Parts: sequence; structure tokens; C-alpha cells
Amino acid sequence: LAAPFPPRSWGAPPTLPPRHPHRAARDARYYLLFVACTPPAGVARYVLGMLAGQRHELDDMLLGSLAYRMSGAEFREVIEYIQPSAWPSRLQWALTCVIEMGDTCEMLRHVLDVLAAFGEGLLAQLLKALLTDPLLATTAKLLAQAEPRTLLRQRLPKAEGSAASRALWLVYHREAWRAGAPYTREELRRDAHLTAKAPLSRPEVLLLGVDTPSYKLLIEEAPQHAVCVFAYRLLEAEPAFAAKLSQAQLLSVVELTASGLRDDARWETCRRVVPAVEPAIALRLSIDLFKASRELPDLQLLKHAYHRVDCFTRKQVWLPAELGALWTSHRDALQREVVEGALPHATTLGGMFSAHVPRLDSASESAEGGAKQEGRL
Repeated sequence: LAAPFPPRSWGAPPTLPPRHPHRAARDARYYLLFVACTPPAGVARYVLGMLAGQRHELDDMLLGSLAYRMSGAEFREVIEYIQPSAWPSRLQWALTCVIEMGDTCEMLRHVLDVLAAFGEGLLAQLLKALLTDPLLATTAKLLAQAEPRTLLRQRLPKAEGSAASRALWLVYHREAWRAGAPYTREELRRDAHLTAKAPLSRPEVLLLGVDTPSYKLLIEEAPQHAVCVFAYRLLEAEPAFAAKLSQAQLLSVVELTASGLRDDARWETCRRVVPAVEPAIALRLSIDLFKASRELPDLQLLKHAYHRVDCFTRKQVWLPAELGALWTSHRDALQREVVEGALPHATTLGGMFSAHVPRLDSASESAEGGAKQEGRL
């Protein structure tokens, strides 16, 4: 067992053809026995000797025995034996070694250097494979670290003038954000070469939207696409962000319109948004919310919003038309609580007539008053 391989006489007769499956299985068992009896640090040296002597190809059996048993220099030598056509199937093994063997940055640099030796075409193809399934879960562990993330950024092809490179950069930023990288609008614009003539498209916005910070960045960078897609999700998490949206943007959020509020699951978010926005927008939202819910808390929101707006806005909002059947069925309460509560006392019906119209206690007083009035006339 001290020799690299046990004698062939221990197994099947040596007269079997070289490619016979039984012989291949026997050789695999011998090799695994050799690996089990060899100090882990010495396995890579024997394997590199076999590869250098062209005695055995670099197959799954050899790679499986080498995992986590190499130094950085031995790892570099081993991956230099991987043929360009074999890299797509070997990339998972190489990435696993990069993550598990210790010096992540140095190991990753070895992989990227070897890939670069095959030309930019293969490098771009394999970098794209790193950022898509099924390798994505492994790559995410690299993107969670600042230095490996920087190494990958340095090797990605420039996006200028290339739709494929731009798409690769967008996928990189999405996965880096998911892994915990900082969200920087300037980096996104520079890396993906975003310009006034080449802004983010709607599919690209959908690709990049992964969480609340990314929603904020995308609403700032491409509001024409991001508001209608991500604004409501963002408001669910942070209602105060509504103050940063314009009136047109808020009113374009479908979930907060009259039709969107038919879903009662959206009422609570709307209730939290109303106090955070300007009075005119709050009044519009509270009207639609009260029409949908018909609940007392939402009537109070409507009342406060109506009282907060300026006189001109109140003149432009005709509540009987806005509330429709609700106004007809609850006219007295709405008139008293909402409308008259916003007016000075002297301009209400009670205020106008309480001090100027005399109270007549009997029919005779009424007749006497009428006669006096006729005498004056």
C-alpha cells in the first residue's frame, strides 16, 4: 500500500482489454485506495506528476480527490490543465475550491488569470455563467466579500457599445446588491454605461429591483418605469418615502387609486401614507380610501385632510360629486363633521342665523311683527 498503485494482480486478470468497463472500475477503486492511504498534502503532487507525464486525463475522479488538498500554487497548476471546452463543467469545482481553501482573493485571481489566457470571449462567457444559475448560489458567497467583488468588477468587459456586456454588468450589480454590496447610483451609471441616450429600459429596471434600497435607487434613476412597478412595495416598507414622490408619481401608483383600493389588503398602507404627503394629495387619497372602506377611521382621515388644504383647494373639491352615494346616505354627518368643521363659525348656517334672526315665541308676536314691518314699508 505504500506504492502509488497496488499491483494489478490483486484484481481481475490483466488480459482484459484496456477500455473494458470492469478494468476502469478496478482502476478507480485502486486510485481511491491510494488516496485514502496517502497523506492529504501529498495527493496533489502525485496527481500533477501523472498529468505532466500524460498518464491520466484530468477527470472527475482526479478532481474529486484534489478538493481542499492543495496549496495555492498547486491549485493554479491543476486548473491550467483544464481545456477551454471543459471549463463550463469545471467552473463549479473551481469556485468551490476558491471559497473553501482559504485565501479567497488569491485563489480567485488564479482562476481569472487562467480564464483570461483563453481570450476575452471565453472569459466573458464564463463570467456570465458565474452570474447565472446553477452557479449563482456559489458566486453569491464571493460577492458578499468586498475584495473578491472588486476582482470580478475589474475583469468584466466594458459595457460601452455592447448590449451583451451591459446586460452582464446589470446582472453583476443585481447579484452584488443581493449579497450585501452598497447601492451606488454613480457606480451603476458608470459600469452599465447609462446615458441620456441609453437609459434603463423597463426590463432592465425589473431585473435590478431586488429590495427596498434598490427600489429607491431605481425610482431616482428611471422614475418613468420604476414608480409604477416598485413605488407601492417601497411605501409598504417605508410610508414616509411618499413625501419624496411628486403628486403625479403618487397618483400613478395603481394600488392607491380608487380601483386599487378595492382590495382591502391595501387600506392599511394607504392609511399610513396619507399623513406623510402634502394636504392636496392626502385629500385625494383619503377620498378614495373612504369610498372603498366606509370605515370611521378613514372618515377621520378625510376630515383632517379636508381641513388641512387651503381654501382654493376646498372650493375645487365638490364632495357630493366625489362621494356619490356615500354623500346621499350620510349627508348630515359629512356636512357637519367634514365640511362645516373646516369653515369659520360665522359662515356656517348656525353661525349666520343664530345672531340675526329673532326668535318668535307665539303667533301673535309674529303677526305684530308683520304689521310693524308693513307699517315701515
